[in-house]
Amino acid sequence: MEWSNQVWIKPVFKVLVLFSPLLFIIGFYRNISFLFLLGLFILFFYGATLLQFNFAAKDLHVDRVRQIYRLFPGDSDAFSVKLLHKGFWPSFRGEIFLTHKNMISSEETEDSASAKGRIEVKRPFAIYRKTAYTQTIPFVAQKRGTTRISNVTLHIHDPLQTSGQSLTYQALFPAEIIVYPKPLPVHRIEQLFYQGTGEASRPFALFENAALPAGNRDYAYGDSFHKLHWKATARTGTLQTKVFEKTVVYHWTFVYMIQPDHKDTRTAEEIENEISYLAFMCQFAAEKGIPFEVYINFKVPGPLGMYHVPTDSGPQHLSKVLEGLARIDRSNITVKPQYMWTKINGNFAGKVPFVILLGHIPNDTDTVFITKKWIQAGGRLFYISHSDSEAFLMPYRAQEVVTC
Repeated sequence: MEWSNQVWIKPVFKVLVLFSPLLFIIGFYRNISFLFLLGLFILFFYGATLLQFNFAAKDLHVDRVRQIYRLFPGDSDAFSVKLLHKGFWPSFRGEIFLTHKNMISSEETEDSASAKGRIEVKRPFAIYRKTAYTQTIPFVAQKRGTTRISNVTLHIHDPLQTSGQSLTYQALFPAEIIVYPKPLPVHRIEQLFYQGTGEASRPFALFENAALPAGNRDYAYGDSFHKLHWKATARTGTLQTKVFEKTVVYHWTFVYMIQPDHKDTRTAEEIENEISYLAFMCQFAAEKGIPFEVYINFKVPGPLGMYHVPTDSGPQHLSKVLEGLARIDRSNITVKPQYMWTKINGNFAGKVPFVILLGHIPNDTDTVFITKKWIQAGGRLFYISHSDSEAFLMPYRAQEVVTC
């Protein structure tokens, strides 16, 4: 069923219902009209109330249109709860209750904070047969995170308030609110785009594209065996090596390393700041038209086994990344640094990486080895150094690992 149904009756009315048959019988045999009518009215009213509650559970439905809201802290919007009355009972009246996380708030005085950072919303409603009722609830985004509208419950009363009914919506209510992190500026990030006396510094790398052959040349010591051009070798009588077109790889790679919660020495505010710095850099890259990708070391389903947004650009790509940042939680299960570096290094095959590191940077041998390998291959590595109020882009040296 769509609803979980619970009915309650006030103790006084329960007593009246129990004694109503006696009042009815006494009034009938003693010819006392008042007692007879009173007993009859109580029985009739009790039966009509139960019938009303039975119809409510069958005839009231929730509109299943999906609602998704994406905002930055400080932005405002409104979600709605739409009820449909598909039956013939004249009307239902009562209150709508629902809860959401404290990522959002409203100015209504009826709203009250509940346990575990959730806020309970209460609104009156009245719906008539064969109609729809829409309750619109304005809200303001307060802080990064996501929340679903949950615990949608209808409290319905009889006309005399002698009994009531609680209908709790069983399915997942189709509304979600996503609050993006508030971007915090990272100084010197513009130096990756502009350098010297106004010249554009392009974070690019050249690598050979095997899909674009450009000819062949004489074999040189160190050439890979799989690059040998056997047809050209047979034709010329000397070993020949395939030559491919050079392709420009122009993108940034952001790597955010979150420490496991049981090892984390950072405060919640520091983690929020780091996420905000990453949001700013992604926003900067999107505005400048720089393709970028993001790695974060928490587990998600998929072939990579951890959070990764592949290289792309544009507003939709930025929105996807910001939504991922909104869903970061300190309780997320993280992957080991060695696993993360191995996966990233595998994706860098044939490319010279351009990497910006953020968060906890381990100083274990695997981390040092891989970052040295990237630097020796011509890669450019940076990290974000931040204090309580500011963040700076700094050059990274594998020989001198610095933890943000």
